[in-house]
Amino acid sequence: GDGGQRPSPVPSRSFEMSAVASATTATRVVLRTTFSGKQTKTVTRVLPGARTNGGCVKTSASWNPFAQNSSKAGIVGSQGRDDYEPEDVEYYFNYMGILAVEGSNDRMDLLVNSGKHPIDIILLFAAAEGDTPKIEEILEAGADANVTDLDGNTPLMLAGKNNPEKKAQVEAMLKAAM
Repeated sequence: GDGGQRPSPVPSRSFEMSAVASATTATRVVLRTTFSGKQTKTVTRVLPGARTNGGCVKTSASWNPFAQNSSKAGIVGSQGRDDYEPEDVEYYFNYMGILAVEGSNDRMDLLVNSGKHPIDIILLFAAAEGDTPKIEEILEAGADANVTDLDGNTPLMLAGKNNPEKKAQVEAMLKAAM
């Protein structure tokens, strides 16, 4: 059933989303809707061959095609500070091409092994890169704007280091978070 949800009074457009749930066996779930505006659908079932604790694998997706940014679209915002892990630092480091600039993972590894929280390490890199969407996302998730790197530099001190055009914008974002 539709869980008692009523159809949208707004003219509808078709959207298609797909998600891959993976355990022992991967299954593709395709969600189709003609509902415009905020859409949430939850699919609960046991994946064939998947190892579980007796429960089901629960997948949910939320999409707002009219939102102006990822937070309002429901893509981020559900992540909190403790949802970030050391692997996220490496993903960000690689995604931003920092390895190509630095020539090694040494600084990243030293920061991760120092015991600093992963979200704070990402903030240090994002501030230096001038990555304002990432800075906004992780500040909302609880990153510490006063964190220091291994040389005592704060994100504010690193602001726009590798992207001078973004320095003022990054500084304003960080100051507002302090």
